[in-house]
Amino acid sequence: MTEQDKNDTTESSDLSVVDRVLTEFIKAVDAEDGFSEISARLKDTILEKRDFSEAALERALFGVEQQ
Repeated sequence: MTEQDKNDTTESSDLSVVDRVLTEFIKAVDAEDGFSEISARLKDTILEKRDFSEAALERALFGVEQQ
């Protein structure tokens, strides 16, 4: 186990089950080519701002403001 793996394990054990699932989902999105911006927006919206509104998720996924 690398030092990074140990840090990730320590961090994830402090998270709720929901937050761990969402974190893994965002990591999977980030692993896909061309989706790093989307994963960054999802992380900000979901994990940091805790905004699960339709408008916020649409902005995170598509990077556009609703009119």
